[in-house]
Amino acid sequence: MNQCSEDLNATQALDRKQRLKDLIEANRSIQNRLTVQSVEDTLNELSNVVKKSDIIHGEGSVTDRAEHTSEVMRDVQLLKMNHELMSKVFQQSSLMGFFSEQIYQNAIRQTVARQGDDDWTPFTEIACNIARMARAKSTMLGAYKVELKERAVKERQQRRKAEQAAEKRPECVDKLSRQDKGAKKVNIVHKQLAQMFKTNNNQPIPYYKLVIDPKNFMNTVENAFQIAFLVHDNRIAIETGDDNYPQVRLIRSDEVNAVKETTQAICTLNLEKCREMIIFYDITEPMLVIENSEDE
Repeated sequence: MNQCSEDLNATQALDRKQRLKDLIEANRSIQNRLTVQSVEDTLNELSNVVKKSDIIHGEGSVTDRAEHTSEVMRDVQLLKMNHELMSKVFQQSSLMGFFSEQIYQNAIRQTVARQGDDDWTPFTEIACNIARMARAKSTMLGAYKVELKERAVKERQQRRKAEQAAEKRPECVDKLSRQDKGAKKVNIVHKQLAQMFKTNNNQPIPYYKLVIDPKNFMNTVENAFQIAFLVHDNRIAIETGDDNYPQVRLIRSDEVNAVKETTQAICTLNLEKCREMIIFYDITEPMLVIENSEDE
C-alpha cells in the first residue's frame, strides 16, 4: 500500500512539474508579445497564468515538495518570472501614460481623505484580507553571539577564493608552450567550442547552458573562468540572447581587427543561479569537459 502511495505521489509531482513548465512557456510567450498587444490583454493573460499557478501550488503537501525539490525550483522560477513581467507591464504602462506615480498618489489620496483628515482604515481592511501571518520559531540559544565564527568562516572563504584565482590567465594562449597548464585549459575549451559551433552551424550557445556542470559547481566556476579568458582574447563574444540571458558566439574574422578592447560585463553565477538555469535550460550533462581532456 505504501509503495502504491509513493508511486502516486511521484506521478502527481511529475504532472505538477509539467504544468509549471507549460506556465513558464506561457509567461515567455506573453513577454515576447509585450510590445505588440494591449496592456489589458497582457494583464489578463498574466492573471490566468497566476491563477493556474495558485491552483498547482494548492495541490500536494509540504512533504511532497520536500521529496521533489525540482518542482519547488520550477515553482519559484515561475513566481520570479511573473513578478518580472508585472514590472515590465508597469514600466510600459508608465511610458504610454496609462499609469504614473501621480495617478497612484491621487488614488491613495482619494481613498484615505475623509473630511480633511487622513483615514487609513480602508487600507487596513484591505491589508488584513490579503496579508498572511508569518510563522516563526524562536531559537533555544537566545541571543547567543556567533559573530566570531561567522567572521572566521568568511575569512576562510575569501582565502579560498584568492587561492582559486591565483592561477593567472596566460597573456597570449597561442604563443605559450603546451607545458603551461593555464594555456592547456584555455586551448581545450576553445577546441571544444570550435567543434560545438561547427556542429551547430555557428549558431550562438546560451552562456549558462555552456558553462554549467549540473553535478559539480566548481567545474562550473572553472568553465566560466576559461570562457572569460577566451572573451578577453577576442576569440568569442558574449551577447544578450532572445531569452534575455547571455549567449556565446564566435568572433568573425573582420571583428578581430576592428575590436581593440573587450567590454566588461557581469553575469551572476552562484548556486542559486545555477539551480535556476539547470531547470530553465533542462541541463542534464555538462557541455564542456576540461579535466578529462587535459592529458590529451
